[in-house]
Amino acid sequence: MKTLKVYPEAEGTRTGYTILYTCPSCMTKSTIVNSSPRDHFKNARIVSCRHCRIRVTVLTPGRGT
Repeated sequence: MKTLKVYPEAEGTRTGYTILYTCPSCMTKSTIVNSSPRDHFKNARIVSCRHCRIRVTVLTPGRGT
């Protein structure tokens, strides 16, 4: 059975199909562009910071988790 890893969390800000977030480690601002309508309704997603390369769980704003 796979164990889930716990990554630092960041709250995102939604503008249309784009989610903006700030990496909690290096404070770099990044964006996520949703490529399909299904991605728009996810509660959270795990992404890598483009600057420091650590994994971050970005919470989708306005969605209960």
